[in-house]
Parts: sequence; C-alpha cells; structure tokens
Amino acid sequence: MEKWLSFDIKCPKGYDEIISSILYDLGIENLQIDDYQDVLDFKKDQPYWVVIDDEDFTPHDNVIIKAFYEDDKVNYKEIEAKINEFSINNKIDVQISKNKEIEDMDWANEWKKYYEPFYIGNILIKPSWIEIDETDHTVLEINPGMAFGTGLHETTNLCIEQLQHLQLDNKSVLDIGCGSGILSVASSKLGAKEVFATDIDPLAVEATLDNAELNKISNIKAVEGSLLDKVDKKYDVVIANILLNVLDILIPDLPKALEKDGIFICSGLINSQRDKIVNILEKNNLEIVEISEKGEWISVISRFKNV
Repeated sequence: MEKWLSFDIKCPKGYDEIISSILYDLGIENLQIDDYQDVLDFKKDQPYWVVIDDEDFTPHDNVIIKAFYEDDKVNYKEIEAKINEFSINNKIDVQISKNKEIEDMDWANEWKKYYEPFYIGNILIKPSWIEIDETDHTVLEINPGMAFGTGLHETTNLCIEQLQHLQLDNKSVLDIGCGSGILSVASSKLGAKEVFATDIDPLAVEATLDNAELNKISNIKAVEGSLLDKVDKKYDVVIANILLNVLDILIPDLPKALEKDGIFICSGLINSQRDKIVNILEKNNLEIVEISEKGEWISVISRFKNV
C-alpha cells in the first residue's frame, strides 16, 4: 500500500492560483482549495434541495490549499523552500504546515466492511456482495453504489416498514428522490404493478436501475428529474424520503401526481419537525393517517381529505 502525505498552505486571497501552479510544477496533482468566498457565492444561487449548515463552515479571510501526494513522488523540502521563497519575494504571509501521513485505502468500498444483512419486518435487506440462504422472508439485494439508501438509516427503515403495512398488490408507486432505489425495489417486491422513480442525481438513477436488475425486477422505470417535472400521470402511492424544505415545495403539487384515494408517505424528517410537516400537509388538504418514529426520525402517512 502506498504511503500518502498531506500538508496545508494558508495564503492571502488572489495568490492561490499562482501557488497551485508552483505545486503542480513540483509534482503535486491532488489539491483542494478552501475559500470561504466560494460558500458565500454559492449561497446566492443555492438550489432548493441543498441545505447548508453554517456551523460546518468557519469564515476566514485567507485561502487554504490542501495538498495530497504519494511519498516517493514529491520532495517536500523542495516545496517548502519554494513556498518560503515565494512568500519573501512577494512580501506576503504564506504559511505551510508540516507533513502528515494519511492512510491510503479504497474509500469507495471501505464502508462495505460494516454493512451486514438485516431485517425490516418481513424483508431481509442483503448487500449484493454477501451470499445468504433465506426462504422465510422476502430478500431484497442492494448495492447502493454512490447513492443514498442502504436501508440502515432510520428514515429509509421507517418507509419500508410503512410500505409493508399497505396493500400494494396491483398498485402504482412513485418514488421521488429514489437514491439507491431501495424503496422502489421494496415496493415492487411487495406487489406493486409499476414503479416510477426520479432523482436529480444521475448516479442515483443508475443505482436504482442496477438494483432493479440485481433483484430481477423489470417493472421499475427510473429517470433523472427534479421532483415532479418528469411525472405525467397519477399514482396510487407516492413516496418522498427527502428534506422538509423540499417537501414544502413538493406537497402543494401532489394533486398532479397522487390519485384522489392514494397514499402519500413522506420521511427524511426529525421529530422536532413534526408540527411543521403536519401543518404543511393539512394546509394542502391532506389528513394524517399515521406517524411512525424511530430514534429522532419520523415518517408520515397521509391522504387527501374527504375521500
């Protein structure tokens, strides 16, 4: 396994591109630029589906360049000398940190070590890379890839529990924000005649189709799209395991996607948001059927009033 090292360079704004060029010339190929101004610029045109927690970002006036390299390919002392020379020649304060070793590993697959088969009601969720014999439960194989949805998170868990309480035989299902497709696959396994899945992330669409094939399911269609912009018919069941601010945008448009006697399942909600989601649903002519909770998370089943 190769030994990887990293160091940080703190410099005034406007000098990061020049310093990055120096680093590239000296063999550094992996750089990360941390400029708080980028956060401020992004927030001006922030997409509705992205939530920025200001506590995750510390305002600062400098730019921080993070460099990563393999030990035998770069001379750190030469880099340190060049950066100090640049600082003196330009009469600016440029600080370079000491080398620190970082562990080299297959980050994309490291998490698989901790993902074991588990049960949600009568469904066994099984990672695709683990073989297991099971005849008493419905087996759902999953390979999330780079998309959200292993089934381990409480919100996904709650949605699968609630889907099992519904009668899905010959019903149509719409899965908004499908992630890995785990809820789409579960719906099909539970008897849905057709499932339409959407997500703004093309990797999620790819993962959903891959997991449908993995489970030998042919009645799931997945497309890239935002909320209901690719939906042109009504469904018996609509599932949305997404954030509250996105649900607030989605719910007023539900009449175009949910049958009059249909069921709406929404999750991605923490317990402290219970009153807010109930108010949003009731304001849009939906009545609460059931609220389930697991830990700090909740999932809500609702339907149109006066059906």
